[in-house]
Amino acid sequence: MRDEVETREEWSAGVCSMVTSELLSGTQRGMLTAAEAHQLSTRFLVLLDQALDLPSLRASMQSLNPWDCVI
Repeated sequence: MRDEVETREEWSAGVCSMVTSELLSGTQRGMLTAAEAHQLSTRFLVLLDQALDLPSLRASMQSLNPWDCVI
C-alpha cells in the first residue's frame, strides 16, 4: 500500500508541475491573466485532491497558494 501511495504522490507531483509550468507559460505569453491561471490551478488542485486523496496536495491547498504544488 505504501508503494501505491508513493507512486500516486510522484505522479501527482509530476502532473501538478506540468500544469503549473503550462499556466505560467500561458501568462507569460499573454494568453491568460495571472488571476485566471491562479483560479485554474486552484480548481485543478481540488480535482486532483478529490481523485487521489493525497495529504500533500491538501497541504498545498491549505496554504491558499496553488503555485506551492511545484516541486
